[in-house]
This record gives sequence, structure tokens and C-alpha cells, in this order.
Amino acid sequence: MLVVDDAHFADAADKLESAGFRKCTWSFGSVDPAFYDDSSVKKTIYRRIVRDYGNLDQHSARFFFPPPKDGSAKVVLLPSSYAHAQPGAAVHSPDGSCEDNITFPDSTRLLQSFVQTLVREPVEGQWTSTLGLWAVSYLYGELMLEDNLLDNLEDEKARAWFDENIRRYTGGMDRQRTKRFGRLGYDGP
Repeated sequence: MLVVDDAHFADAADKLESAGFRKCTWSFGSVDPAFYDDSSVKKTIYRRIVRDYGNLDQHSARFFFPPPKDGSAKVVLLPSSYAHAQPGAAVHSPDGSCEDNITFPDSTRLLQSFVQTLVREPVEGQWTSTLGLWAVSYLYGELMLEDNLLDNLEDEKARAWFDENIRRYTGGMDRQRTKRFGRLGYDGP
């Protein structure tokens, strides 16, 4: 997924097409819709996918890599207003970087983007679950980010979601690991 400044979104999509990337006309969360045609169960699954990813689909441009790359690999362009991100902002951050005109945000900006996008999605489903997993399990949990990381964020809804989901005021999350068992205290199936 690439976040592009809103003013350059259409140009970025055009450049990908000119470079041989093929437009993906179906939902981000699905494979070719023809796959779902042969049973009513699959059709129901497809309708749920389209509903869950509808807002992402509406705000993004999706492309397949040109041959000879993997035909199912996608590039997704997101406008900065949807992703709550400011391309180029990482250049002014000590942990972010910019290389070949591509900005790599630091963990704080990435977490902020995921959480602010998640709390504004109109439908709770697979896409919001994915954003939540990226925000809490990966960024906060795996990178051992601080609990107060979003405290200076003006977005009260995003702050409240984050605090609740990391159990900030109710004992916190156990993020310790052991070599043998992974998460401390996990007994497994």
C-alpha cells in the first residue's frame, strides 16, 4: 500500500498504468469475482467481503504488477486524506526516512494512520480487523511501543480506541515473550 498526496493521486495511478500495471477492478479483499460464482455460499462470502472492504475500495486504486511478476500481487494507492498520513512528513521525523521520493514513516506515524483510519471506517469487518491487528499486535505489541504514544494526538476518538484496545487503564497487555512458548503464559492448543 502506498499513500499518495491527494493532489497527486490521479497522476500516480496514471503512471502505474503507463508502466504496465493492470487495474484491479474487484474488491481489495477478494480474488477474481468469477471464483465465487459456483455456489451460494461463495456468493454470500463475496458480498460480505465487498461490504467489509467497500470504503477502502471506494477510496483506493488497485493494480496488479505487470508480467512477469506474480499475477496476483497488488499495489494499492491510497490518498493521504483517507490514510490520515502526510507523505513527506517522515523527512522531518528522527525515525522516518525518505528515499527515491518514497517516504517511510516512523512507527508513531504509522500507528496513528492505522488507528485514525480504523475508527472512521463505516463498516466493522475484515478490513477494520486487519487495521486493528496491524496497530495493536504488530506495531504496539511487537515493536514494544509506549502506551502514551498517541496522547498528543488531537483525535479523541482514535486515542480512546487505542487506549481501550491496549487495555491501558485495565491492567495492560502482556507483551513478554519466551523462546520456548512465544507469548509468556501461552499454553497452546
